[in-house]
Amino acid sequence: MNATNATNVLKSFTFAIVLQAIAAVATTVRAEPKYVGWSKVESARETREYKEKLRDNGALDGNARQFLEQTTLPQLALEENRPTIERTRRRIRELLLADIGDDKTFAEVSRLVADFMTALARDDAAEPVVRVNAMLLVGELKGKEGRPWPPAAALLAAAAADKSLPIAVRIAATSGVARHVSAAGEGDEELAKKVGPATLGIISEPVEPDHAREQGWLVSRAISSLPGVVKTAPPDVAAALAGILADPERSIDVRVRAAAALGRLADAKSGLNVGEVVATTQALAVTALEVEESAAATRRFEQQYRSLAGGMPPGGGPGMMPPGFGMDGMQPAVKDLLAIPEQACRRAAWRIATLATALLSSDGKSGLTVLLGEGGGQAKDFAGILREWGTAIDQAPDEQSVLDALDALRGPRPGSRPANRPARRAEDGGAEGGDGKNAKPAEERPADPNASPFDNPFGQ
Repeated sequence: MNATNATNVLKSFTFAIVLQAIAAVATTVRAEPKYVGWSKVESARETREYKEKLRDNGALDGNARQFLEQTTLPQLALEENRPTIERTRRRIRELLLADIGDDKTFAEVSRLVADFMTALARDDAAEPVVRVNAMLLVGELKGKEGRPWPPAAALLAAAAADKSLPIAVRIAATSGVARHVSAAGEGDEELAKKVGPATLGIISEPVEPDHAREQGWLVSRAISSLPGVVKTAPPDVAAALAGILADPERSIDVRVRAAAALGRLADAKSGLNVGEVVATTQALAVTALEVEESAAATRRFEQQYRSLAGGMPPGGGPGMMPPGFGMDGMQPAVKDLLAIPEQACRRAAWRIATLATALLSSDGKSGLTVLLGEGGGQAKDFAGILREWGTAIDQAPDEQSVLDALDALRGPRPGSRPANRPARRAEDGGAEGGDGKNAKPAEERPADPNASPFDNPFGQ
């Protein structure tokens, strides 16, 4: 064997040893925990010892740390716990943190959990459901007083803004950020520094067609968090919100939230073309009702087609028609069956009531029209009409209310009665033709920071 061959053999041998060492490390890292299955962890002797020690103000020593890192925390990723992963996630937090007496130890365990779960959420080799639940757990960490654990905010914000992460993980992180902002309220400058850049970054992101709905949820949550991040909208933020409001490719709900944020945060220094933004907001109110009218017409046509195709012979006379059909071949019940669903009506009420407040608050002290000064009279009147119709639809959530509101906003359809103000129905406690001025304003329900982006069955 010459020197060259000997060198090659030595290199191959060395490379093989390195591969074996890497494999050994990987095996160690992925070693199966002592207890497989969360129920076994709950009843383990080590668990009882851990809780008793930390309940009595004990410190997080090496044994306790090893128990957490190698046995307890890895349970979230185990296949055996997949059917109950949500419960496992909740129980990890409750079991590890609920009874710790010492504040320093509590902070150490919270940090250990947060770092472990953040790494798991960012692990490309982990299953998507595991990564999402790991990120949710970080957002669910609480301090001893029951409020969101402050150090988690920066971890959540970094994940929410990280475009390299799967959109589902970013959604989970954004949910946690919203929880922190909601708990802190406005004026928490320390929290604003942690989550502000991420929140503003999400609002400014261009839409990705493949993830438009999910991204819409992200943007909605970010917009809802804005009052906890900025006191007034600086020009770049105002421009981003105005761009969302004017973008027909965005979902209606995202555009409505953008208008609401502008109405609350924009001021004379925001650099807006206020007249243009007000006009866009007014047009959006009409669009919000038109989509419901269009969807109802489509559903009605489809139902009629199915009824006709399934029961009426082609060219059949009145005697050949199925029961329930009249001379015109139309089943009287079809219109009622295809009325705009109640949930869609209440959503429409929320939309136009929110746009009303964006234009002018109920107390008349804030809103986009205030920035117009004396020239905003007509827009203020329009805001009042929106608010009244939001109330009317909320009180009578049916198709007729939506169509009457649409008539009031864009002009009556042929054959319909003019509806400049909502007519209060007898069953709503008012006479037909009342102006609705004494009606209770439609409730603007606060956004749930934990709401799923898929909760809305009619999502526009």
